[in-house]
Amino acid sequence: MAKPLICLLCCLLVPLYAPLVLAQNLTFCHEDQDSYPWVMTDGSGLNLLLLEQVADALGLELHMVAVPWKRCLNGLAQGVYDGAFAASFKAERLPVGRYPQDVDGRLDERKRLHTSTYALYRRKGSAVSWNGEQFRQLTGRVGSLSGFSIVEMLRSHGLEVDETSRDPLALLQMLKHQRIEAAALQSLRADFILQAQPELAAQLEKGVLPLEEKAYYLMLSNGLVAAQPELAARLWDEIERQRESAAYQQKVQVFLLRSDR
Repeated sequence: MAKPLICLLCCLLVPLYAPLVLAQNLTFCHEDQDSYPWVMTDGSGLNLLLLEQVADALGLELHMVAVPWKRCLNGLAQGVYDGAFAASFKAERLPVGRYPQDVDGRLDERKRLHTSTYALYRRKGSAVSWNGEQFRQLTGRVGSLSGFSIVEMLRSHGLEVDETSRDPLALLQMLKHQRIEAAALQSLRADFILQAQPELAAQLEKGVLPLEEKAYYLMLSNGLVAAQPELAARLWDEIERQRESAAYQQKVQVFLLRSDR
C-alpha cells in the first residue's frame, strides 16, 4: 500500500514543482550587433557580466540568444524568449513585455541594467547642431539604427529618419559618404567604432550636447511575470544589487581598461 501512496503523492506534487524547475532555465535575447560596452558579438560585455552575476546569485541557468533587435522584441511578445535586453522604456512596448515597477506601479529606474547617452554625429565642418532644445541647420535625413528608441525623439522634432541600417559602422559610413546629414547613436558605441576607425574619425565628429540619456532594462515576458511574479521581482531586485556591488564595479573597470588598450 505504501508504494501506490507514494506514487500518488508524487503525481500530485509534480504540477506544483514543475514551474520551479522550469524557472531555473531562462532564455534571454539581445541584439546581434556590437553594442559597446554592454554586449559584444564575441560574447563579452558588461550586461552579460552583470546578468552572469545575477544568475549565480539566484541559482539560475541563463541561455543568451543573439538576434536582430526587432526579432528579439517580437520573440519576447510571442513568449519565445523569457527576457530581452537591453531595452529603454517606450510606452508602445508595454504590450510586448514587462519593465520593473515600484510599489506604485511606476517604472523603477533603480532596476536598470545601465544608462546610455545618445549623441548627434556629423561631418566635420557641418553646421548641423543640437542646442539641447532644437536642431539647427538640419534639413536632410538623420540616420538611426532600426528599431531604436531615439527615433521617436527625432521624429517629434519633425526630422526625416533613415532606419535602413542595423549596423552602427555602416551608419557612420553613410554619414561620411553624405547619404545622410547626421546620425543619432549611443555615444559609447559610436565612439568605440571611431576609435577603431581612425580614417573615419578624421572626417566625423560628435556634437557637444547629448541628445538624450536613457536607462536600459531587462524586459521580461508577460507569461513569465504572470506565472512567476516572485521570480521576476527577484531578477530585477538582484540586477540592482549586483550592479552596485563591488565585484561588478571592479569588472567594469577591468573591461573598460582592456578596451582602451
